[in-house]
Amino acid sequence: MPRGPLCKTHRQELAKTLHELKGGMHDLKRMERREIRYTAHGRGAARPAFASAPIDISAADLYDQVEDTIQDVAGDIGLWGGKAPQLLDKLAARMGRLAEAPNSGRNYKHLTQALYRVRLHTTPPQDRIIHGRCLNPQCGADITGLPDDQMATCHACGSVWSVAAIRQARVEELKGGTITCTPKDAADWTQWQTGRKVNRKQVSMWIKRGKLPSAVRAEETGKWVFDTSELIACA
Repeated sequence: MPRGPLCKTHRQELAKTLHELKGGMHDLKRMERREIRYTAHGRGAARPAFASAPIDISAADLYDQVEDTIQDVAGDIGLWGGKAPQLLDKLAARMGRLAEAPNSGRNYKHLTQALYRVRLHTTPPQDRIIHGRCLNPQCGADITGLPDDQMATCHACGSVWSVAAIRQARVEELKGGTITCTPKDAADWTQWQTGRKVNRKQVSMWIKRGKLPSAVRAEETGKWVFDTSELIACA
């Protein structure tokens, strides 16, 4: 993260963040009003024992928290009061002042983190993935996120890790382990482990193209012996 006045690259990233944050806050407000609802694949709407709240409280809480962050950032360049949508427009129109502000590095970090929280909350559960386990030896909880994440935060202990490091640790952990099953079962196992959509055809194609070099046919018809780390790496 930058520490001082923003360079050209970080200014471009900040402008993109402000633009995406405006759309994300709009979606979050729609979730708050229950205009958008997510249900798990293959299931209809559940019937709760009690009537649901008129608003989505978790979405409302996150909206308020992110709006506070936006207001704090705006206050750094003399913009006081106002709601999130209007402030985001004003911040986008004052990129020069925002990038040169004494706390520009901190504001960049806070807005980037705010956007990530909004994106994660407004992304359907089936579109999130499991990056791997937290690298904190005292934690080890699963870290979930979005496919294009570069950094990820553990929601159990709060530590932040490089996604590349998390994934590499998972591959190392599974190296040498094997499962014996059909390509379809291998696809199901891989999807369960990573959260990424994998099907039988993909696994068969990985075998055909040599992307699973350790895979060998098992004695039982239709089954293969797969290296678990190779399956994770392909996913």
